[in-house]
Amino acid sequence: MAFVYFLAALVGLVVFAIVVNRLTGTKAAYIEDFQLAPGERELWRDAGADFARRSRLGQALVTSYPRLRRHTVVWTNQRIVISQRVLLGSKHMLTHQIFFEPAAGADAPQAASEFFGGFYGRGFETITARAKSFSNVNDKDCVRIEPTDVSGSALNLAEAYIFSDRLTELERVL
Repeated sequence: MAFVYFLAALVGLVVFAIVVNRLTGTKAAYIEDFQLAPGERELWRDAGADFARRSRLGQALVTSYPRLRRHTVVWTNQRIVISQRVLLGSKHMLTHQIFFEPAAGADAPQAASEFFGGFYGRGFETITARAKSFSNVNDKDCVRIEPTDVSGSALNLAEAYIFSDRLTELERVL
């Protein structure tokens, strides 16, 4: 009987998610369908990267960041787009886009300050950042991204990390 309740709870969650997505107009966006904006050009792409976040509040005392190489990161002259492979599929769904100040797009600060960084309605979070630095976390090379106060408080985000084996190439391009 417990198994039936478990299945009913799963079905309920799926139905709830479908209803919320229909009400908010949220649709999945995929990196395979990603189009650059006018004047935007791709600087660097890594299909074997990893993206991680460090929370402002409620973070663990010790955190490790495994290198599963399941994210695709596209760094352009205007933003960073991060996608992750979907379960049981071959496509990569957009999960985050990061804009750096002051070059952020017109709608970036507004989207970043919305509930969950504008996730509902867009299908991915928008983060505005103030700085980036090449560093080392848990003996792994990464790019540390520091969010703005507005974006950090709206998303409970202290820092974001991009781990890659090709960071020297990125550093040279930037």
